Amino acid sequence: MRPKSLVLLALALGCGLIASIGISQVLDGNNKPAAVETAPIYVALKNINVGDPVDDKMVSLEEWPKDKVPVGSIAKWEDLEDRRPRSNIYAGEPILDNKLLPKGQTNDPIKGVPEGMRLKTISVDARKSAAGLLSPGDRVDIQIFVKENQSQGVTTPFTKIFLQNIRVYAVDQTIEKSADGSEARSVAKTVSLIVTPAQANRINLAENMGEVSLIPRNPDDETVVEDNEQGADELFGRSTAGSRLREQRTNGDEPKEGPLAGFKSLFADAMASAAQSAAAAPQQPAKSNFQMTIIYPTEISKVEFSANGDPILPQNSPPVAVPNPVGAAAAAGTVKALPPAAQDLPAATPPDFPINLQVK
Repeated sequence: MRPKSLVLLALALGCGLIASIGISQVLDGNNKPAAVETAPIYVALKNINVGDPVDDKMVSLEEWPKDKVPVGSIAKWEDLEDRRPRSNIYAGEPILDNKLLPKGQTNDPIKGVPEGMRLKTISVDARKSAAGLLSPGDRVDIQIFVKENQSQGVTTPFTKIFLQNIRVYAVDQTIEKSADGSEARSVAKTVSLIVTPAQANRINLAENMGEVSLIPRNPDDETVVEDNEQGADELFGRSTAGSRLREQRTNGDEPKEGPLAGFKSLFADAMASAAQSAAAAPQQPAKSNFQMTIIYPTEISKVEFSANGDPILPQNSPPVAVPNPVGAAAAAGTVKALPPAAQDLPAATPPDFPINLQVK
């Protein structure tokens, strides 16, 4: 074969080899999976029970596809350190923030609700929650104000304390920092109360009928006060006043009076009000003795009485005799005398007759 033919054959073989290599590389590139974007999250290496502290031996930081990462997954150890699960976490499960208690908290707040009691949360504002002064553990009375509503049978507006000595369990209250570093306390929007199921029903009904307010009370005050409803008549009636003596009894020096303390306090206030009214009333002139004339059918008797209505003359004092005009006229013949049976008192009366006609 001539040299020129050999050169052309070698060139053809080289071009074919290069083309086949390029085609195979293109095909291999198309078969490779596309790159997947990932994100690191903490995953449980073993089962973690409720309340157990989480340490670095229980979890592992793994790369998960970013589009498969659950919402709330924890990716930083600072967000996981010193926290405990509020529910069981199983091996291979991502660690979620809503499954962990806040830092330093060792149990679930809901588990602090006493057995047989309920946690009732109500919406409040500054006017209904003592301007943000309430804290967990405080005691309150619950008051309702109902407007006039003829369709519900409410003919006049009224207010009433319908629950007393209720414990505050939690307060939705936060501390906000301003730009200069100072702190400002925001007023709570919700307050959670420890109540019985029946009391929870009453609060729910009250919220739908009128405005509910919380009235703070001394945590050591167990007195049950008078809770009668009050309307416009009581509002515009006699005014009441505060007591400095009661306000100064803040160190527990007031004697314990038991369950009747509310009634005794109300009775004392009524007596004090009556005494004030008596002192303010104009003095009445002193009453003197008086005399009463008693007229019998044939006699007239005069008896003297004291200012209090007690007789001051002996009861056996002789009556004053007076002429009988009817008898005198009959004796003169001017009128006809009555038959003896009509003039004399009856000799006997029925046993059950209420008046003794023989006594003058």
